Amino acid sequence: MIPLIQKEINSFVLLWNSHRIRKQSDTVLPDGIPNHIYNFPENYDLRECGWKVSDEQLREVAELSGVLQVHDDYLDSVFRAQCERLLPDPSNLEPADCGTAFLFLCEHI
Repeated sequence: MIPLIQKEINSFVLLWNSHRIRKQSDTVLPDGIPNHIYNFPENYDLRECGWKVSDEQLREVAELSGVLQVHDDYLDSVFRAQCERLLPDPSNLEPADCGTAFLFLCEHI
């Protein structure tokens, strides 16, 4: 189900960051479209405060942290195989169908 959750998160982020935020009193945040504010901070009396990170720096931090040595599958391989046999492509599920899919998996595994 994680791919389905990720799909929904991506959809939400796209929608939220491309809609206009109205002017609000008692806030220091700019009004406007978040994606536009991010891409053109100077138009909102802001400035870019990020910095570039090289692939080498990312590799170094990954090695130091051990993050790449962690098994990235959140399911036991036998259980995953059973789920994929019953529900081959969960990314095609609609959010409203997730409960039914979960119950189906519970009944058949």
